[in-house]
Amino acid sequence: MKGNISRRGLVKDTAWAVPVVLASTAVPALAASHCQPGVVVPIPTNTSTDGSSLTHTFTATDKAQSLTFTITGGAGGSYQGDSYQGFGGAGAYITGTIDLTEGDTVTFITAGGGGPYSGSAEAPGRGWADGGSHEAAYIGTNSYTNAFQEGPGRITELYGPTGGGASAVLLNGTPIAIAGGGGGGGARQISRTTWSKIYGERPSGFKGLRFNHGNIANGGTGGPSYTGGEGYDETYEYFPGPSLHMNGGKGGYNGWAGAGGEAGNLLNPTSNSSLSFKNNSTYYTYRQSLAGNAGDNGYLTTPTGGTGGKGVVGIGMVVTIGSTHADRNQCSVLHGSTGGGGYGGGGSGSVTTAAGYATDQRWAGEYTYVNGEYQAGDYWSPVGSAAFSGAGGAGGSYLDNQRVYSGYIATGTSPGVAGSRVNGTSFATVCEIQD
Repeated sequence: MKGNISRRGLVKDTAWAVPVVLASTAVPALAASHCQPGVVVPIPTNTSTDGSSLTHTFTATDKAQSLTFTITGGAGGSYQGDSYQGFGGAGAYITGTIDLTEGDTVTFITAGGGGPYSGSAEAPGRGWADGGSHEAAYIGTNSYTNAFQEGPGRITELYGPTGGGASAVLLNGTPIAIAGGGGGGGARQISRTTWSKIYGERPSGFKGLRFNHGNIANGGTGGPSYTGGEGYDETYEYFPGPSLHMNGGKGGYNGWAGAGGEAGNLLNPTSNSSLSFKNNSTYYTYRQSLAGNAGDNGYLTTPTGGTGGKGVVGIGMVVTIGSTHADRNQCSVLHGSTGGGGYGGGGSGSVTTAAGYATDQRWAGEYTYVNGEYQAGDYWSPVGSAAFSGAGGAGGSYLDNQRVYSGYIATGTSPGVAGSRVNGTSFATVCEIQD
């Protein structure tokens, strides 16, 4: 629970609430003074490629009567790889009009978009509230990965998409509109034994621990309600039965943070006798089912809002005991997808990992070259590790219905794009009295 004990009493009747369509009984300055609308405020476009936000402040002159604005939050980062979808959620859309008096300052914070799926930690989208970030690299610092690297093996560490930042409009330093950022799309990381030409022609009976190329989860989309990231399932291509389930993070709402995605699981692990995940005298396996992290609560009285939930880190590992061949020892490390920033940060996705080996395949390892011929070595079975993440939840949004009229919050329509960032936007016009 949050520490602000007065909020529950305020939500019902004041600007803490987040209505879908907002109305005001105030008389608009446009109608009262017959000012000339359409003077564009020169707000720079946020063209950053590193997630940075952009801040611009407008000061009202004696001629300025009202200002109409439109903002969108930064989209979450997207997956790109050997599967489909995994798009970051769009940032929320907000529009409205406020009355001005001479000397009023209106500050626009245009958020950065979340970073894409990558081999290094991409910064989240920054803004009034930042998207969720990643932990430091595990390779070289984690006890499990260090132990794995004591022998030959293939280890890969990847990072899920990060959440977008929240855009905002501040009147004299107080937020009057906050457009939540979208959650990062889901992610996958797979490491497995493949057939090498050194073993000869690939036999038809060889079945590696491949996964089907299904749809990856999409990030939560910012809007008038709390929107969580999607969960999804992964299945083996050649070993039907076992599957991995991941859950998306919950969306932030009305200042309250979204919870992290509930821990998923490896489902039906013993349903296919040709694939095993158990430890024995030949194989050591390690897998995890991790819940996502919650975002941070948002407060209008602080300089920044609710940060999206950080990514959790999952490890899947399989070791063929005593083997000196790297492709028979596999380790997958995945930093899960993070939540969007906003008036209540979105939660990050859960991470599920697995590691296993084929039980009914034994292949001769032709790896020694003697007197011009390859010599058959020891026998081996294909192994594989994998790690997957659900998508991040969207950040919450806010509109001050006591100061803003003809305004509303709408679901965003500009989702993330694979390999790049989709930043938030800010646009405004002023209605001025004519001489």
